[in-house]
Amino acid sequence: MPKLRMRHASLSLAVALCAAPSALAAQEALTEQLAIERALAREGIADLEAASRDIAATGVELVRPFDNPSLEVSRESVGGEREWQLGIVQPIDLSGQRDALRNAARSEVSAVESDIAWARIGLIAQVRSAFVSCAAAGAELAVWQNHATALAEAERIAGARAREGDTAVYDLRRTRVAASSADAELSMAEGERAADCASLASLTGLADPVVPPTAITSLRSGEVPGDRADLAAQEQRLLATSQRVVAARRSRVPQFSVGAGIKHVSDGMGSAVGPAVSVGVTLPIFDGGGAAVSQAQAQQRALQAELAIARRTVEAEQQAAAARANAAREAAVRAARSRDDAARLGQIAAIAYQSGEIGVVELLDAHAAQRDAELAVIRHATAAAQAAIAFDLATGRTAP
Repeated sequence: MPKLRMRHASLSLAVALCAAPSALAAQEALTEQLAIERALAREGIADLEAASRDIAATGVELVRPFDNPSLEVSRESVGGEREWQLGIVQPIDLSGQRDALRNAARSEVSAVESDIAWARIGLIAQVRSAFVSCAAAGAELAVWQNHATALAEAERIAGARAREGDTAVYDLRRTRVAASSADAELSMAEGERAADCASLASLTGLADPVVPPTAITSLRSGEVPGDRADLAAQEQRLLATSQRVVAARRSRVPQFSVGAGIKHVSDGMGSAVGPAVSVGVTLPIFDGGGAAVSQAQAQQRALQAELAIARRTVEAEQQAAAARANAAREAAVRAARSRDDAARLGQIAAIAYQSGEIGVVELLDAHAAQRDAELAVIRHATAAAQAAIAFDLATGRTAP
């Protein structure tokens, strides 16, 4: 599989988001690592993993080195002679069929371990994605709060100037419309944050998780790609199937059994007791084992095909994830370059409007440009973070 790399940009996006204050900054912020730890410690996760391991381990224990012996009692009476026999008969696996089945069960144990590892990686990716979504929603809420505050100030200035006769009533009404629209968007942003953080709350068990906006740009990623645990599980199950093919072939060998016990013979003249030994062998008359071999071989071919398809699919996922991650990162860097200019534009416009140098239209356009630029930075930074998480998942990284 080709080695994939994700380019790292030289411009940090954290600077672009640090200027966005959050109303929740006074509360204790949740870190990415703590969110992951809390999610992995949630009720049911460890219990499910332990139960899966126990089930797989029981599969190995079920294949004992020997079958249970059987106790046989027989009694015969011919003429004046009577005899009875008591013995224990033990089947002997001379072909090694049970060893092959035991090896198959051990391979299934390894497959279950890989399943558990892949489930953990998937849960970590889910937590990281929810963590980013919650942080992005908080950052957008902060932008709308700042925007609503700026328009409320513009409305106050327009009202004061209108009362003094320095500006038209149109300016006041225009700012009122913009301020009302901003308040409505702010209400929507508050709802979006609550909704986006609900998933993180469910995963971590925190009632109201608080994630700082800068968390979007501070996600850590693994340096070394890991092996895809889901592919490892399929490989182990393919190995188990190949061992079952061996077991099916060995089942065609006649099975032997030996018995040992005591025999009592009596007639009218007396009786005698002595040891009894028996040897038995199965006769493959009705079932020669050919169907079992064919079935095991068909299952092996099916798993081989599934594994080949899965490998191609994973390779395509990794290539696509790398391309998306690099593109999203570059887009986020480019979007961040315009934010400082837009922020200064809003400040300059506010001062100019207050001094009467520009009209209300220019003021509102400047505030809208600042808002849109900040939202664009958050949107692209969020896309970059989510793409990086998808890249980690596609390459099997267990980071952070």
